[in-house]
Amino acid sequence: MNEFYKLILLFSLGCVFGQCTSIGQRDGAARNAEIVEAKPQEGFAEDTMLVHKYHRLASEYLFQDAEKSMFYSKHVLRLSQKHQWGKGKLLAYNLLSTYYLLDGSYDVLRELSNETITLSRQLKLPVFTAHGKRFLAESYSEYRQWDSSRINYEHAIQMFTRLKADSSLALSIENLGNCYREKSMYDVAVKLYDRAYGMFDKMNSDWGRATVLQSIGYMHVRLSNYEESEKYFLRSIALFRKIDNRYGELNCLNDLSNTYYYQKKYDKSIDAGLKALEYSKIYHSMQQTNWALVTLSRSYKAKKMYDLALDYSQAVNYIRRMIHDETIKRQYTMYQLMYDNKLMDTEIQQKIINEQRLVQRFLIGFTCLMILFAISLWFNNKKLRRKNAEIQAALIEGQTIERKRVAAELHDHLGGTLASLNWYLYGIDKKVLSEEEQKIYNSVHQMVSAAYKEVRSLSHNLMPAELEEHGLIMALQRLISKLNENKNIAFTFNLKGMDKRLNNKIEFELYSIVLELTNNIIKHSGATEASVDLTENPKSIVLIVSDNGTGMIEPNRQGVGLRNIKSRVESLHGKIHIQSEEQGGIRVEIEIPKVIVK
Repeated sequence: MNEFYKLILLFSLGCVFGQCTSIGQRDGAARNAEIVEAKPQEGFAEDTMLVHKYHRLASEYLFQDAEKSMFYSKHVLRLSQKHQWGKGKLLAYNLLSTYYLLDGSYDVLRELSNETITLSRQLKLPVFTAHGKRFLAESYSEYRQWDSSRINYEHAIQMFTRLKADSSLALSIENLGNCYREKSMYDVAVKLYDRAYGMFDKMNSDWGRATVLQSIGYMHVRLSNYEESEKYFLRSIALFRKIDNRYGELNCLNDLSNTYYYQKKYDKSIDAGLKALEYSKIYHSMQQTNWALVTLSRSYKAKKMYDLALDYSQAVNYIRRMIHDETIKRQYTMYQLMYDNKLMDTEIQQKIINEQRLVQRFLIGFTCLMILFAISLWFNNKKLRRKNAEIQAALIEGQTIERKRVAAELHDHLGGTLASLNWYLYGIDKKVLSEEEQKIYNSVHQMVSAAYKEVRSLSHNLMPAELEEHGLIMALQRLISKLNENKNIAFTFNLKGMDKRLNNKIEFELYSIVLELTNNIIKHSGATEASVDLTENPKSIVLIVSDNGTGMIEPNRQGVGLRNIKSRVESLHGKIHIQSEEQGGIRVEIEIPKVIVK
């Protein structure tokens, strides 16, 4: 029998959970406590506390009572499945893998190992991946698939080395030695045993030392060096007894009983076998019970005590049937647990999918509402802009009509009145007036003439006839000519393009803008030179008005005139840029889209 597989269990759980040197020293009261029924409280926090509690109990009972350990291990798995807690499942998988390795259920062990590797990789927990590799190697060894076993052992060793998990590394090295031992490559096996023992010795692990000693003892059994194997088994039993490890002592007693049988020391074989049988019943291991009964039957038969030999032989047959039934039952239970786990995973995934679909529908609905709301806002904004444009157009049209009316009123009424008054003044005979009266007459006459000219100029500027009859260019040329009658500022007009007339609105607005800007130059700039540049581009009209005056004293302050100019530019969907020149003066640049009248 391949005893070394069972020895691995003595150290594996300790490696996983860091209990290599302390697990054998637990309080005996905890081991003998009654099994507590698993009744998890509601909520993840409470259940995880129960998982850790049951995991601790399963770990303690693993080498004292297999039945209780299995009980708690299953509850660790069920509670972890309940909340789909991946790490809890891995803890359960490691416990169950150790148990099924002990039980000899290598088919189930392989399934569990693959589950462990898959889940641990998903959760990025490499230490569990390494243990999954180690357990997978155990199953390959049982079926004598040496290359697959060696490769998985080597992967586990590499991972434990990177993780600096010395206990697990030493155990994997010992297991690899067992693999080479079964291949009869004893030189390689001895080197690996020596390396593992040295590591355990450095960690002061009695448990680890005991497992290596037992593995070496079994190697000597295979070599028929029974006296050497007896020495190693006795040393191993002493260490297991020191740390109060029931399974370790039981397993080693069975090996020792078998060794005594080969040495024909039948009485010692029977004594060791009876002790192993006693421990196996306490531990609830049918496998160990079967091995003890087989050795006892052979030893009694060798002593020609046939009645006892027959009794133990019949007990072996009964136990073997029980083992078969129990194996089927445990395999069914394990596969049922794994099936429930996958079924629960599927249900949880379906629930997540349904929740995601619900969220997606909500988001789609909300997005549609937002799109509808945005479209509504866009239409309302478009409607408001259209109304604003209509209002602005109406305002501009009203201003135009009002300017025409005011210009007509100034020309026809006030201008006529001033002309009549000037005519009457011509009718007065200055000769009859005194010298002082003549001075007053001349002053009044000049004032009336000047007022008449101003009214005519103002009337013309408000709505020049040239603008309506001949277009923007002639109106601007006439305006600049009039402005140059004032000798204080020299105005120049530069024209580029503009071969055809523009839209009436554009011409009126541009003329109004030029008029407002030139008035500002005359009133506020203190300039001696000014220019008006009008340029026609393929898609726009650019107007630039500049002077060499004092510039803007406070650029952020805008008067009514400048605000009117900006409003007119906006009504034409244009852009305006105002800047102070480095050498003094202001430069106003306006660009508007071009609409040509055919």
